Order: sequence, then structure tokens, then C-alpha cells
Amino acid sequence: MAVIAEDLRIAELRRLGVSAPLIRLAAGECIHEAFRNRCLGPPFHVYRRADAPAGPTLVPLWDSGDTVSGVWEKSDGLEFIEFSIETPNEIDRIARTEQGFWATRFDFLYECDLPDEELQRAAASVGFRFLDRYLASRQAAEERLDTFKGHRAWLREVVATIDQEARQR
Repeated sequence: MAVIAEDLRIAELRRLGVSAPLIRLAAGECIHEAFRNRCLGPPFHVYRRADAPAGPTLVPLWDSGDTVSGVWEKSDGLEFIEFSIETPNEIDRIARTEQGFWATRFDFLYECDLPDEELQRAAASVGFRFLDRYLASRQAAEERLDTFKGHRAWLREVVATIDQEARQR
């Protein structure tokens, strides 16, 4: 249940090699309006007595409602996670690379009916290279996405593919 000290958080994000745009968002700089309500630090809950999940040292990015988004370093690389402060040991392992992590954020933005042009500008602002692939996959899979389970399975497949390609670059 270790959380990086609040004053070391940004330095640790740099050490982990996350991008400058992600660090800027985590620090509270809104680099594009699409991220204002869901992807903007600094985190509050984990530094105000909420428990964090068991595992490596957590570097929180931000929180939204009672959900904390963060990253930690495992022996085989980074892992982006989310968890509820109500059930901190029920971890949602969402991506192994920053590009995979962005796929999950852009899935949320797509669900919010953000126009494609705005998605393109937001993707450019954070260096998300796989937006076109995400959108094409989403369009091809629309009939699978009518249930939570179907949508979740599809998104995990997309993220796994993006993670694999991002790790090869």
C-alpha cells in the first residue's frame, strides 16, 4: 500500500519515462479541454487517508470521483491501473504502456460524444498515435459493444494490441 510521496510524484513520473503531456496533466495543467473533467491532477484521495492497493509503489496521476488512476513499475515494465478508494484492492489493470492507457481515455471521450475533430486535436496534444486505429476498430466492432461485458472485452483487445505495438517501438 505504498504511495509515492506527494512531493516526489512528478519526479517519479519523469523517472518512469511517461510523456511530458501526461506529466503536465497529472500536475494539473489542462492542455486540452477534453481532459478537464476526467484526466487532470493532482490526485486528492490517496494523499488524504484513502488506502491504495497492495503492490509496487503507486504513482497516482489523478482521481475522478472515487476512482484513482495511476501507474506503477513492475519487473517487466509499467502498468497503468485504476481502483476505487472504496475497494482499493480491486485493481483494474488497464494498460502496460502509455499509448494503451490513452486508448482507454479516448474510449471514454468517444463515449462522451466528442466530435472526431476534437478527438484528433486532443490526441495530438498528448501524442496518442493510435486514435485512427482505435476509431476504425470501434466502428468495426459496434455490434459487439451493446453490453458492458462486450465493450470491456473489445477495449481490452484494442489496448493489448496497442500495448504490443507501442512496446516494439
